[in-house]
Amino acid sequence: MERTAESSPEVGWIRTWLDTVLGIPWNSGTEDSFDIAGAREVLDADHFGLHDVKDRIIEYLAVRRRRADRNLGVVGGRRSGAVLALVGPPGVGKTSLGESVARAMGRKFVRVSLGGVRDEAEIRGHRRTYVGALPGRIVRQGDRFDGRHPYRATR
Repeated sequence: MERTAESSPEVGWIRTWLDTVLGIPWNSGTEDSFDIAGAREVLDADHFGLHDVKDRIIEYLAVRRRRADRNLGVVGGRRSGAVLALVGPPGVGKTSLGESVARAMGRKFVRVSLGGVRDEAEIRGHRRTYVGALPGRIVRQGDRFDGRHPYRATR
């Protein structure tokens, strides 16, 4: 950026990218709670029926707990394991199940709607080689994580 002329359009793009990266709460995190009985109570209190779905969520949490107990949570600098994906038509309880799982694990819940997304670049972001490249939809939800919007300059 220091080698680029101030009048160049790239300065704005670089500044936006830097604001986005610096706006991500890199050092904030939560400690997961893997209380299986407590999670079952939360799911049963919040949702009537859905026994198969709730059983699968409890299995997921039990595997995460076993991996954490054996210190297998982080491999190669990244967490390994399955992603819990809830799929279905509108109104079947995907969001509320996600909220219940987050509450049972002691985590924050952020809803990111991906309806109408046709290109994977909209989710993960465009490559930095493209002019005017933008971060993905998940990164753009940064204002929901820590109260800051990633596209607002913080000067």
